[in-house]
Amino acid sequence: MTPVYEVRTKHTDQVLKDFITFREAARNIHITFRLVVLSICSLTLAALGKGTVLTYIFAVIAVIILVFTAVRKRIAFSKLAKADVNYQKKSEIHFIFGESEFRVDNPDAGDEQRIKYGEVEFMYADDNYFYINVNNDDLHMIPKGDFTLGDAEGFYDFFMHKTGKIFQPLKLSWKMKADIFKQALAETREENSKKYGK
Repeated sequence: MTPVYEVRTKHTDQVLKDFITFREAARNIHITFRLVVLSICSLTLAALGKGTVLTYIFAVIAVIILVFTAVRKRIAFSKLAKADVNYQKKSEIHFIFGESEFRVDNPDAGDEQRIKYGEVEFMYADDNYFYINVNNDDLHMIPKGDFTLGDAEGFYDFFMHKTGKIFQPLKLSWKMKADIFKQALAETREENSKKYGK
């Protein structure tokens, strides 16, 4: 296989933290927001209790929720760090992208995967990473700054062409949301003009 793009990367502290953030963003679950709202509701109920036992119960619940909100990402990081052998061994992971497939080499684990582009289920991108999911099983995070052959900008178009799929933005900026809205509005107007002759 002739390499077109290559990436050499490691699972660092930052990569694990970014994976946790990605997982929440991809699932669109807004855990922090929900926990803060729940603690505000508990504090409101505590205030409405006015000196009763309920005041203390709801105040304690609110404090527990706020403390959990503050430390939950550290807990998630700790669990992920214990489970990730590549992080523990500081293994270098080598991605090699060719014309018909890509390869993921992990010399420390003695592991090599050959993946056809058709096996890619979905792809996300943000400012720092490409997130590539294979067969709804393996998620590969490719840091945009770790390319040793080619660059992230060219890889973006190359990978979409090879997979026939589009990199979904992980977070839509307000400009992107406005552009999507304008495009949808224009398409609706065009459909209405064809339908009603206006």
